[in-house]
This record gives sequence, C-alpha cells and structure tokens, in this order.
Amino acid sequence: MRVTAADLWEPAPGRVLTWQVTGGGPGREVPLSLNQRNHLAAAAAGEPAVWLAVSFEVDGPIDAGAAQRAFAALVARHGVLQTEAVSPTYAVRRERASFAWSPGLDRETTDVASTRELLAGLFDEGCRSWGYPGFVPAAISRPDRSQLVIGMDHFYTDAFSLSVIVDDLGRLYDEERGIPGPDLPPASCFVAGARAESEDPVRMWPDDERLRYWHDFLAHSGHRMPSFPIDLGVAPGERHAQATYVGALADAATTERLARPPATTSAVVLSALAGAIGDLGGPAELDILMPMHTRSGPRELRAVGWYTTTVPVTLGADVTATSLALRAARRAREVPLEQVFASLSAPLTQERRDVFMASYLDYRRLPGHAHSAVRRPEHISSPTLADDLQLWVSRTDAGLGLRVRYPATGTAQRVVGDLVAAWSARLARCVLGEGADNPGGAEAEPRTGVVGRA
Repeated sequence: MRVTAADLWEPAPGRVLTWQVTGGGPGREVPLSLNQRNHLAAAAAGEPAVWLAVSFEVDGPIDAGAAQRAFAALVARHGVLQTEAVSPTYAVRRERASFAWSPGLDRETTDVASTRELLAGLFDEGCRSWGYPGFVPAAISRPDRSQLVIGMDHFYTDAFSLSVIVDDLGRLYDEERGIPGPDLPPASCFVAGARAESEDPVRMWPDDERLRYWHDFLAHSGHRMPSFPIDLGVAPGERHAQATYVGALADAATTERLARPPATTSAVVLSALAGAIGDLGGPAELDILMPMHTRSGPRELRAVGWYTTTVPVTLGADVTATSLALRAARRAREVPLEQVFASLSAPLTQERRDVFMASYLDYRRLPGHAHSAVRRPEHISSPTLADDLQLWVSRTDAGLGLRVRYPATGTAQRVVGDLVAAWSARLARCVLGEGADNPGGAEAEPRTGVVGRA
C-alpha cells in the first residue's frame, strides 16, 4: 500500500466512471463508536471534511456492470457502509434490500492533473459526514490497466480497512467478471460491535495497571496532550493549510536488518525517531500519541470500520526502553477512552487542535498483501488544516514509507526535511550497529511510572 495525499496523488487519465446509490426506508437506529461521535462533533463545529480513498489496479478496461455489482456486494457485506449519521450521537442503518444502484458520471480526462482534480472534487462533495451515502464509488477505465477507486468519509473507515476493501472489492469484481477465486472469509460487523459495546461497555477497576498507565502518563505531562517539541513556525491559535511529505524512509534491504530480538522493527524505527528529534535539538524523551487497531480474531481482521484507539507512549533513543514502552502501550489500548476521560484527576490541556502522533502499520500482515504487487494499491487522504506534525510509517515489501502531515510554513518545511534526513540516517546506522542506543542488550529501565509497567 502506498500512502499519499490527494494533492500528491497521480492517477493516470482515462474514462472516469462513478456510481450512485440510494437507500430507501426509515432504517434502524444504531449507536456510534467514540471515534465516530468525535468525528461528527468536529464536522458539526465546521471542521473541514476528512475523507480517505483507496485505489487499486485491475486488468483491461472497466466492465461497468461488473464494477457496479461488485461495489453493491461490498456495501452489502459491511454494515458500516449501510449507515447514515443523523445526529452527533447516533446513526441509522438502511436495509440492504432497499438500496438502488445506478451509473453516475462518465467523463474522459486527458492528464494526471485533471484526473486528480475531478476525483478529489467528487470526494470533497460526496464523502460527507451527513446524509447517505458518505462515500463515492468510482473507476478510471483504460484499455490495458484500469483502477477501481472508492472515497469515504472517515466516519466509515480506518487505514487498516482500506486493505480489507482492496482485497474484498478485487475478489468481488473478479467474481462478477466470471473469474474464479476463493470465497471471501466471514467478516465481523462494525455496527453490531458498536451496539454490543454500547449495551455492555467494558469497565476497568481504578487500580487496573492499564488505566493507571494513562493516568501516570498524563500526570507526568501536566495533563497536556503531546505536541511536536520543535518550533514549526505556528503561533498559538494559528492554523495553516496542510502540507504533506511522502517518501521513502528506508529501503527493503535496510528494513530487513533493523529488527534485533527482542527489539522489533517498529521499536527500532520509533526509537530512531526519538533519537532524530533529539539530534535536531528536541528532548531526550519524546511523548507521543499512537493510533492502534483494536481488531481481534479472524472475523474482525476482515471487517471494515473505525477499529482504532489511541494510546500515549514515551519514546527514547534507547531501543530496549522503547520496546518496553510499546509493550505497555499495546496493553493500554484495551482501556475504553471514555473511561480514561471520565476518570481524569484534572482537565486535559490541548494547546493545538492537532496532536503530535506517529503511526506504524505493517501492510505485509494485512489482507490482500499477496496481490499488492499486481494491484498496486494506494491510500489517499484529503488535505485539511494543520497546526502540528503527524507521521505515518508504512512497511511494505519495498521497505519503509513515510507520510508527514504538517502546517504549510517555511519553518515546518525545513524541520520536516531535517527530520526525514536525520531519521533515515539513524536507521542506516542501526544496520551497521551504530546510532541505536542499547540495541537489544540488557533491559534498560523506562521512565518511572509512565512506561515501567511492562
């Protein structure tokens, strides 16, 4: 999976097709997850739309009838794609049998820029948080290799789900064209899971170490949410248009040699991030938020939805300490965030709208990876506004890819360039046995009370 942004996406021109779907009937009221409620609250407050799109290649020109049926089968398979948000607190799930599908746009494009502008405009308009559908099924037909594309409001999906959609939609499209293949495995329903959590929420005892992990982290930080520790040229209260960096962080040969048990590749990569920020004048210990998926079991691994929580973690240039920190953070993802917020000893302070975060996702472990070299999937995100820096590391067969979201200031652009160079250099030195403190040796003590409960 190549992770990029809409303004950097380079879809080759062709015949752009879209499909329309309407869902009749009143529908059944369903609860929302915390992520969905927060997303809708931001939309209601006037925040820019946030959409995700995924694109992948198929052989030959698009069979429009087969593509429409494949998109319809995808929506029928995943309950979250059948829902419509009607308030900031609940949605309705439309009856699958009531959906009506029909062809939409049919327009030729002549270059990359016009193709990108057309599709991004369709997603900006159609991937909305309110009304149904909040997604846009599309395709770019060409004589030799075409693309199936679907853009979705963030309400419906997370990054992991995009890989599920590529695999599901690719198989469904082949089936509709009469190309035999294995049946799709069973998938959980995100909507049913959200209802179950609403009716029987998880509750942890106040002395549970996973809840204490959160409390200790926030107490140590003065109940301030993490922010990037180097000046980005953004004054308090300012927000800027988002700029995006997309590039390689390490090639395949370097990446394969990073893991040194007991340290995992992700621990080495994140430890090198902390060291690189230290090289630029940042702190010795780096507080950061990390999104982590909450899927468990084979059925949820095949589900589409926003199965993501956020955990805080303190990173350092010492790889072993970072490994312990990540281990504790992974356990903390089991804590419902509602309980974290409800049990705080002091109000949270957030100096910026955004928070400093880093994501690490190994796409080799996700559904459909075996076909990725042929399908060439891309994850495309909408640009919005930014006042902090956020990082997405993606591991594929090509190595480590990096996307950075940051405010479009000259200062931030220079900082991002310096950070990428320092981070890449540290990873290269790790392969040579340099640049990573205590790589896989005796366990170092993490910061007391924050990452020490392993």
